[in-house]
Amino acid sequence: MPFGIITKRLRALVETNNGFELAEKDLAIRGPGELFGFKQWGIPDLAMASLKNISLVEKTREAAKEILEKDPELKKYPLLKERLKEFKETIHFE
Repeated sequence: MPFGIITKRLRALVETNNGFELAEKDLAIRGPGELFGFKQWGIPDLAMASLKNISLVEKTREAAKEILEKDPELKKYPLLKERLKEFKETIHFE
């Protein structure tokens, strides 16, 4: 990774104190289509580009919050519950 990009990413880490803001800056630095430092397979560029749409991200966050407040165990959303389970098994947040 070029030194300039490393510097930008480190600066973003120092200058932010919230994960969403850091994610936005990281996305701006690395661009859509790259997560965890390498190109992702099977994720359309359109889906990744939509992450730059802050309004859409905020609306999605609010919708998720509302769903979890009404149904914390996701009993009414079995497909979402299954996708979250798969995500947790794939991505480790240690």
